[in-house]
Amino acid sequence: MKTLHLFHHSNLKNGVDKTTCTLIVALKKLGVEPIAVVPEAGEVTDYLDAQGIVFRIIPYSCCLSHAERAQLRFLADSYDRQEALLSFIAEQSPDLIHINTAHLLHAGLAAAQLRIPTVWHIHSPFDEDLKRYRPLIGQGGYIWLLERLSSHLLGVSDDVKRTLAEFLPVERITTLYNGIDIDELTRAAQNEDGDLRQALNCPADAKLILGVGRISAQKDFAAFARVAARVIETQPDAFFIIAGPRQESEAVDLLEQEITRLQLSDRVLMLGPRGDVPNLCAQSDVFLSTAIFEGQGIAALEAMAFKKPVVAMACQGLRECIRHEHDGLLVEPGDEAGAADAIVRVLDNPEFAAELGNNGRQSVAAHFSSDQYARQFLAVAESAIAYGPARITEHEFELLQGLLKQIHYAHTRLSGFEQQTLMQRLKLLLWQGFHHFKSR
Repeated sequence: MKTLHLFHHSNLKNGVDKTTCTLIVALKKLGVEPIAVVPEAGEVTDYLDAQGIVFRIIPYSCCLSHAERAQLRFLADSYDRQEALLSFIAEQSPDLIHINTAHLLHAGLAAAQLRIPTVWHIHSPFDEDLKRYRPLIGQGGYIWLLERLSSHLLGVSDDVKRTLAEFLPVERITTLYNGIDIDELTRAAQNEDGDLRQALNCPADAKLILGVGRISAQKDFAAFARVAARVIETQPDAFFIIAGPRQESEAVDLLEQEITRLQLSDRVLMLGPRGDVPNLCAQSDVFLSTAIFEGQGIAALEAMAFKKPVVAMACQGLRECIRHEHDGLLVEPGDEAGAADAIVRVLDNPEFAAELGNNGRQSVAAHFSSDQYARQFLAVAESAIAYGPARITEHEFELLQGLLKQIHYAHTRLSGFEQQTLMQRLKLLLWQGFHHFKSR
């Protein structure tokens, strides 16, 4: 079997890109021939090169922002980039196309045009991915796109699957948990030199509590800082570190305000995006997640693979991956006092922390291995191939392509005022067209 995988970035600090690389390598070990399309050169293309994976770079403006101008460019690109993608697909003749986010509209259209079975891989709850499409086509239009441009849908957790199943045929939706390659993580940590505490100017006996992720509303690192303040009251040797890019300015401002207000500038350390997260996990004492939702929670699973006790707010997605009191500690979402108490508990009880860590490693190996990930993906791929290509009609396809062509024209040829006027007309057409098809 030959499978084509579409990336939306070229960044191994991004969980979706990282887990796609894990899947591709695991599939290759099973005898599959994976190939890829990446929007730009970067960490992903370097990785694929090293693994001997065929890929093509086709630029695409996925996930830039939710601003109207960015949305216009996203939809214009969905039309403009199809020719290059169609050429690569025709050249490679894959058996299945794996679209690794709901935002890769051009891939769904190219697959539909060439009549190739397609799996859409959804990494966030329905309402979160809907934000990309709501301003132009609304909820009904987004549902229509997912239904008519897919052979099968994957949700990265049962929570994500349930949000999809509210609107789409449940028989065409499967939960597929992201896989973790424990051996590769271990090698990555061993390849990093240096003592983390020394590098951070922390005492040699400092207790390090790690948080990983984009500084965004979703990850809620302002809550992370407030939990830190509570812990430090009784654990003066505790230091809290955050590894991740400053993605959303409002979330960054909230975090910095809390650090200033709570006088934590020397105790909550913002490291920025890091390529050595495995090493950070290996040298930390506790992993803390204050996210308000997750698709699944890859960073927490990686910490568990390093035998680190995980304390997490039991948010959507992540709560499925941790068994409370067995391989981690869960508190109710928003319970900052409970999260602080849980951290103090494991810091004060090394034997209990070790028990949680050992159980966490076993849980990842038993339920979230990269080999299982690939085998379960193959089962879904076979089901999608048996179902056949997306069931979009020729008339529906022509309507969608025609509207995207008009958006592309507006983006590339018209003035700002003319764009705004045309976009208002197109919004009406999109809403009318998609809601008409949805009602049929």
